[in-house]
Amino acid sequence: MRVMVQPQAHVDTALQWEMTGGGDVLAAGGQGSLGPSSQGSLRVPPELASNEIVHRLLGDNHQLREALRRSTVALRERCEEMEGWQRRMREERDFVGSRFREARALVERLACENKALQVQLNHTGANPPKLGQDMEHPGTGAQAEEPLNQRGATVGRLEREGKEAAERENQRGPLPIEGGNEFLQLLKSHKEKLEEGMQELRRRNEELEREREDTEREREGLRSTNAQLQAKLAQMQGSSVMEETPQRSASHPSGSDRYRDLQEKLDCLQKSTVQRDRTEALLKQREKDFAQLVKDSEALKAQVTSLLGELNERQSCLENSEKERKQGEENSSLTAVSSLLSTSLSFCNSCTSPLSSCSYLCGTDDLHCIQRELEQLRKQHSVTVDTLRLQTHNLESALRTERLVLTEEKRKLAQLQHAYTQLFKDYDSKRKNGGEVEDLANRLVEAERALALKQELIDKLKDEVEHQRGALETVPVLTAQAEIYKADFRAEREAREKLHQRKEELQEQLSQALAELERLKQVDSSRARMEEMQQRHPPLAAFQGATAAFQGATVPFSPAQAPSSFRRHSVSEELPDFRCPKCQYQAPDMDTLQIHVMDCIQ
Repeated sequence: MRVMVQPQAHVDTALQWEMTGGGDVLAAGGQGSLGPSSQGSLRVPPELASNEIVHRLLGDNHQLREALRRSTVALRERCEEMEGWQRRMREERDFVGSRFREARALVERLACENKALQVQLNHTGANPPKLGQDMEHPGTGAQAEEPLNQRGATVGRLEREGKEAAERENQRGPLPIEGGNEFLQLLKSHKEKLEEGMQELRRRNEELEREREDTEREREGLRSTNAQLQAKLAQMQGSSVMEETPQRSASHPSGSDRYRDLQEKLDCLQKSTVQRDRTEALLKQREKDFAQLVKDSEALKAQVTSLLGELNERQSCLENSEKERKQGEENSSLTAVSSLLSTSLSFCNSCTSPLSSCSYLCGTDDLHCIQRELEQLRKQHSVTVDTLRLQTHNLESALRTERLVLTEEKRKLAQLQHAYTQLFKDYDSKRKNGGEVEDLANRLVEAERALALKQELIDKLKDEVEHQRGALETVPVLTAQAEIYKADFRAEREAREKLHQRKEELQEQLSQALAELERLKQVDSSRARMEEMQQRHPPLAAFQGATAAFQGATVPFSPAQAPSSFRRHSVSEELPDFRCPKCQYQAPDMDTLQIHVMDCIQ
């Protein structure tokens, strides 16, 4: 990131910004933070002490300084955290390097032991009679067994130390977040590489453990071979040499293979060391870049703050110059008007005084005096007019100068605004360029993922096309079955419709029959009640006296017929006959007839 240069413009203004604490200074050590002296108060002229804009600008300035101070403190804390984290990483790297050197020393010692064992095997193969002496002195086997036990203990210790380092790596606090995405990714990759290194060390420890077990098995095999050779030496010494030769030839390839494996492991360890050194160099370079970015950001903040202060100062100067110009114009106009009024008044007074004296004196001498005074007044008036013209010219020249100064101030203000805008554009472009690499990487990953999804979708579509092709072969059969099912469904639907229609007809007939049955039941009940009422009345001979007594009545009374004849007559009739059995009154319905019968009986 390039360092932005602040444009400077020196203009004399009425507003003097003076720092009581000594001004803004950068802290020692190149940290880019404001010192304690930057917290001083600003002194303003008395005529601007009551201006709200000045107070607001002072408040904004104080807030900006507080924000800069807080940001400086936060950056210092983050820097201390980064230094602490780097120190811990350096200690861990030293610890891992020491373990790596121990492992390399162990590998070298194992290689030396392997060579010593090969030399012993060669010596044993060259001198077979000494095998018995070796078996007689078991201390030599114990001495050869001690390096193997030491190697096993060293392998176990290395494995425990690797586990402890992994636990410390897991228990270590989180990395500082303010370092940027690239730095975090680099730290994560470095952490992953360290974990991979620990896993590689564990794997190599396991391999060394297996080699130790193989060495122990080989040692047991050598002991058994020595026992066999010692047994055979008691029988035949010549055949023992012939028997030992193929065993020695079989042991030599195994030792050379193990030596080659150890040499390959040593090469791998050296490559991992070189890679670790490269990673450390890259980490240091990233740390330097981060420190440079922090310094650039602090310088940019300082420049932006100074530009804002200078912009506010130019704005206040411009406003003050405008006010002064207006006041000058008003003062010049008032001065010119007052001078003109005074001259006109003096001229009028001088003219009226000679005229009044002339009217009183009415002499020629007085007229000559008045004329001379008039000439003097004209000369004075002309001088006064010239003086006023000169003052007006001077005021116009001063006004033009002030306008030029204002034009220059406006031009400088426009330049400052343009520079300020350009600085922010450069800052935004730098930020965008910084995040462009990550955006491209993310887009590449997303594109690869989308390509994989598209390939999976294409495969699924191919399978579906094959499935549809197989399904198309069964379409004619399914169509024929559908036609058959359709015809069956239509036949069933027609049968159901006919059955439903028949059911509705039967239901209607049933409702009509039920209504007729109800009507017949009502008729039967009414007839039964009529018969019962007729049976309650006396016969016709008992009513003759009553008929003679009612001969004078308006309504003739006819006695009821016999019950048998009435029953036969009612059976023959189809419609009900609501008549009173006493007076033969024809009622419209059964209820009216019952009411009439009760009244008639009473």
